[in-house]
Amino acid sequence: MRPLAHTLVHPIIAETRPAGSTEVIEEELKPAGHTVVMRRPKAKDMRAFDKHGDAGIAAIIDLIVACSHLSLIEVENLDAEDFEALGNLLEPKRTAGLQTGSSA
Repeated sequence: MRPLAHTLVHPIIAETRPAGSTEVIEEELKPAGHTVVMRRPKAKDMRAFDKHGDAGIAAIIDLIVACSHLSLIEVENLDAEDFEALGNLLEPKRTAGLQTGSSA
């Protein structure tokens, strides 16, 4: 089984602000072009959805952390485009559902 992979379109940048300062310090955690290798999620990883209930984004964050070598800080600072792509990689592929009769 081939591992799932996504090449980051945008760098992962963490922004911090030292206490008492208005200056924002940016730190590049992963560069654009870095390949994130994911393993397929297991049933136990899917518990993230139970833990977070209707908070789907929080569940996807936990799922990406569990199935990749990215840290929580890195996942929380992913660009939205890369976050969506990684989440889509982990989405279970649906097989044909129940067949219904033809429309009347």
